[in-house]
Amino acid sequence: MIYLILLFPFLAFSSIDAEVGAYSDFIWRGTTFTENRPAIQGELDAEFYQGFYVGSFFSNAEFSDEAMHEHSQVTSEVDVTVGKRWNGKKWEIQTYYSRFSFPNAGVFDTDEWNIQGKFHGFTLELSLMDDYFGYHSRYTYVRVGHEWVYKDSVDGAVFVGYNSFDRAKGNIRTREGFETLDGAGNPDYLDVYFVSRKTFENQTAAELAFNWTNRDEYSVENGETSRERAKDFAVVVAYLLPFTL
Repeated sequence: MIYLILLFPFLAFSSIDAEVGAYSDFIWRGTTFTENRPAIQGELDAEFYQGFYVGSFFSNAEFSDEAMHEHSQVTSEVDVTVGKRWNGKKWEIQTYYSRFSFPNAGVFDTDEWNIQGKFHGFTLELSLMDDYFGYHSRYTYVRVGHEWVYKDSVDGAVFVGYNSFDRAKGNIRTREGFETLDGAGNPDYLDVYFVSRKTFENQTAAELAFNWTNRDEYSVENGETSRERAKDFAVVVAYLLPFTL
């Protein structure tokens, strides 16, 4: 994979697209990465011939975990993705590798492998992490969804994802917890994401998204592990500025 990344700068690209957006919250698979505060995010994607692409993502972020000791105060996230797409008239298959990085909080850095397929607007996706953000657990994410177009300038999508943790590898922690979760119950959870996007004549866009999850938060006090339901429903609004380089 390292050799493939090094090779990309020498390949001819067909397009470079970018997008900058202001979001009322940064929610990823049912979990807020900004403690329910606003985020400024940007994406830069370079499309190469033969379906290869390289992407980058950045955002402010805000979370920490005392259980991870020093260097666990997150203020930003920077990701890099390398992937390949195969396209047909009504279908698409893509696979990619992503590196999640948190400057000055490298304890959370992690790698993800993803494969997904689309057919007639329906999506099936599988993602794998060997170590979920440093919490000593393998992680599997399965998501199904559907995307549609209301009319030329308005489209929408709905996704349902299942987040699964393999505690057999080790004792899983959660970002909100301070000890292991042995005996605390099953940490797996669902997340549901619905989004509608309006594109204006000047090519800027506005998004309205609804997020739901049954994720639990864990904490330990006096040696006793407790769990409670996280904020299960959130509405996110965003304004985006896409452009092509």
